Amino acid sequence: MRAKISVIIPVYNASGLLPDCLQSIALQTWTDLEVLLVDDGSTDDSAGICRSFCEKDSRFRLLQKENGGVSSARNLGLKEASGDYIAFVDADDWLCPEMLEHQVECLEKDGSDMAMCGFQEAGEAERKQFRRDCGTGESTQLLRRQDKKLSDKKPPDKENADKERPDGETADMEETYPEHISMPVEAYVAEYLLAGNTRCWSILFRKEILQEARFQEGLTIGEDLLFLIDLLPALKRVSLIKTREYCYYINDDGAMFSGFKPAYMDQITCWQQAREKIKLLYPDYTAKVDISLFQAALLTAGKLALLPAEERRAMADYTEVCRKAAREAARDRMVRRGLPAGYKLKGLLFLLAPSLYLGLYHHWKGRR
Repeated sequence: MRAKISVIIPVYNASGLLPDCLQSIALQTWTDLEVLLVDDGSTDDSAGICRSFCEKDSRFRLLQKENGGVSSARNLGLKEASGDYIAFVDADDWLCPEMLEHQVECLEKDGSDMAMCGFQEAGEAERKQFRRDCGTGESTQLLRRQDKKLSDKKPPDKENADKERPDGETADMEETYPEHISMPVEAYVAEYLLAGNTRCWSILFRKEILQEARFQEGLTIGEDLLFLIDLLPALKRVSLIKTREYCYYINDDGAMFSGFKPAYMDQITCWQQAREKIKLLYPDYTAKVDISLFQAALLTAGKLALLPAEERRAMADYTEVCRKAAREAARDRMVRRGLPAGYKLKGLLFLLAPSLYLGLYHHWKGRR
């Protein structure tokens, strides 16, 4: 009997993009699936689209709840999941057809606890191509060609690699590694997790390692990082697959492209919490976390800098939180040495004269 995969998809007002995501999962070559569609209080036709797929395909199941955010939706999915493996997919993304099969094969061959594949940025042109392929009746064959095309591209720019966080692919897995590799958890932490690969989508997990792990609710940024850190005590090995089979939709309304919102401060909060957790598990890697905390503080300050001068002054308390976080992170000499040159220069100016830094950054970005 083949293993079953539970695919958990949080859904919130995604009616325009959701069908592509669900169609790509229905076309997976690994057919033993349980697809949990968690409608997080949508006010559009998302629930209706989910019901339509459930009527056509018995592997799909709709769960509905009041709006509580992506973490609470994922947590409900985890509670209901009955599969041997667990995957998380965002409702505006889609998968190449062999992604889940490749991940299962990796886990079973390597005896790993989770398998992570690469991802490829996708925009409207790629989405239109996906829809054309699905309409030909030969979607599986055409999608495989798309998979090869995508895997030939370089990883996306780090700052644009995630809809909700300023982190992403930091190593070119295709050029550096063979078809796939398996590594001990400590190497994964040092070389991937704390180097920016803090996403849960594009990963297939063995269900038993999740145990009672849940996503921290109330955060809008960084919940994936904290979830992965909470899994570390149960992890032994991690598999990394070179192909980029997760198609990540570039959302112009996402946090990386939107103006400052108070919720953006979660980026700092999550790295502060991560530091306390890593101190207990891998104390030698604390400096790596502090480097990320410093960068998160500067990135958040950059969001504040884009505001008009009057709004920046009204947000002075948030600026001070950023400055304190950066100063705290930079106390360690290893952190200061490990920062990229650009961050060292920007960070020094921000710490010494935050208002001047924000004004110069605002002028540089052309926001008047």
